[in-house]
Amino acid sequence: MSTRTADEIRADRLAKLGRALTALFAVTAYAVATLVKRSWRRLFPFYWVAAELAVAWVAGPLGLSWQTVGILALAIAATAAGWRARSRTVRAWRAAIAVVLGGYAVATVAAGGADAMAAHPTLTIAVPTLLAVVLGWPWWHHLRHHTPPVPAPVAVVDEPAEVADPFTAHWERRWQTEVVGQGVCAGTTLVKAIEPRPGVTEALIRLAPGTKPGPLFKSGPDVEVALDLNEGAVGWRSTGKTARARVILVERSAIAGGVPWTGPTYAGGRFEIVRFTDGSPGHWVVSRPNFGVLGGLVVGSTGSGKSRALGALIANLLEGGVQVAVGDPQNGQSLPAWRDAVEYHPGIDRTGLLTRRAHAEIMRRSKLLADAGVEAFDENDPRVKALGLCALVVIIDECQLILLPNTPLVALMEQAAETMRKTGVAIVLATQLPQMKSLGGSVRLRDALVSGNALILRLSNRGSGSTILPDDFVGDPFAIPREFEDGTPTAGMGYLRFSNRVGMLCRVPYIDETAAAAAAPRVPVRWNVPEIDPASKIVLPGHRAPDAAKTTAAASGGGSAVDRLRAAFGAGRRTTVVEQVAPLTPAEWVLACLRRGPASAQALLDRPDCPVEQSQLYALLGRLKDTGRITPPAQRGGPFTISA
Repeated sequence: MSTRTADEIRADRLAKLGRALTALFAVTAYAVATLVKRSWRRLFPFYWVAAELAVAWVAGPLGLSWQTVGILALAIAATAAGWRARSRTVRAWRAAIAVVLGGYAVATVAAGGADAMAAHPTLTIAVPTLLAVVLGWPWWHHLRHHTPPVPAPVAVVDEPAEVADPFTAHWERRWQTEVVGQGVCAGTTLVKAIEPRPGVTEALIRLAPGTKPGPLFKSGPDVEVALDLNEGAVGWRSTGKTARARVILVERSAIAGGVPWTGPTYAGGRFEIVRFTDGSPGHWVVSRPNFGVLGGLVVGSTGSGKSRALGALIANLLEGGVQVAVGDPQNGQSLPAWRDAVEYHPGIDRTGLLTRRAHAEIMRRSKLLADAGVEAFDENDPRVKALGLCALVVIIDECQLILLPNTPLVALMEQAAETMRKTGVAIVLATQLPQMKSLGGSVRLRDALVSGNALILRLSNRGSGSTILPDDFVGDPFAIPREFEDGTPTAGMGYLRFSNRVGMLCRVPYIDETAAAAAAPRVPVRWNVPEIDPASKIVLPGHRAPDAAKTTAAASGGGSAVDRLRAAFGAGRRTTVVEQVAPLTPAEWVLACLRRGPASAQALLDRPDCPVEQSQLYALLGRLKDTGRITPPAQRGGPFTISA
């Protein structure tokens, strides 16, 4: 049995006491920490009082003066006011707490510190506590209305991960491999594909940065070659976003066997004029609310279905209650079925008079609508109804027979086409020759017409002159064959300029014009101007009518009997010297055109009096640019100007 000394026993007891005190301190610290952690938010205002009382109590033993405590209180107040908060109100509230309790601590220290607290506990302890309760009320109000964030529930996924659409995956692989992989539509990605109808695929294409949608819309033939599709089987549609476009791919054509006529479809100022390869309708827009009426241009070679398209146009217009007047320079051979259904003007002379009367009607309507305060024609406008005006469409077939270059009628037609929209009168021209000379060589007339509607059917005379097609036209009407391999004609096939199927082939329905004309309602034309006198002269816009008296006197050789007698015997006859003007050289012609105003190379080439071919004109412009006589355009295709 071992014996221990008194020192060992004492040391052992001290060790046990130390362990017990350590455990007690740890438990106490944990309890205090837990209490503070759970209750500090609710007891926070009382912590302010504890801090104020602690500063006032220890100021005496530490030898702190009331000036030092005041500086400390100012520093705390400045920090509370400058610390970032959700609003200025919170900053002001924190600063008020620091100023009030800090000021009370300074006053307590100045009164004696601990001695003052022992002598006057109500003023030095109870009053600060009451102030803390009052100032802490916003804090407790905040805690009562504060809802702690609830963690979002974790969804339990019982189903397998979403699998990509097999149809989209199939076309995505084909697009990347057969189209983009062959250098076509570079910078594009197919992100979604659907099949609205059997044999038709509509895909959403994503464009990479730097890819332009303009050239993309003209890549239809290349996509057809890459995917081994038929001609005109690809159409593009804008989505309103530059980075996305839709492409329609047709593997089974809906128009190869023809499109049946199912009757007029006029509704809301538009109607179906063609059917696209994918089976969707293509619309001809006649009018829009508060916008006016729109004209158009129909171009197609002989046997392309141009008369059929005009027949569908007339049938729908009459169904919609639109007044129709037709001019037929071929003496009634162009649209014979509609002779008794509309106001018909056969022959070149009568068609010319119809054109002049349409111009006079447009000018008259413009005056009436302006006086009534109407900005644009709208049949539903009460002011237009009060005037008794209705929409009027003037259709002139084979317009190349009356619109001869450098004739007054062309200038008259230009002014009519440029001002017709707001008056409720629309002009539709049709021709079988895709040349600017078919419109009298007028680019202005072409631009005014194709801005409304443009239906381009099969053309077979490429290269016969400057084209009548608009500059942004997408499609190749020259590639449409006259008939298929089995001998079936392609009459009615072409392209519609304004559509949601850019570059896709379409077809006019096969209409029995005789039956359609017999079933169409009769809408008489109500003119606001009298018929044009065939003997009257055409007065160009901005010019005055010739003086008939002076013209007659000049033609008779003088007004008096003596003058007429002398003229009969040749006495006093004056010899008229005619100055021979040498023709302009090509360079002088270009400079004369540019002096009238800036013009692009294409505009110069489209002029009917252009003396050179395309290659010669570009070479001439290059020489004039090099010599400094003209200024080149800022961008490709822009206008040239005379150098200063």
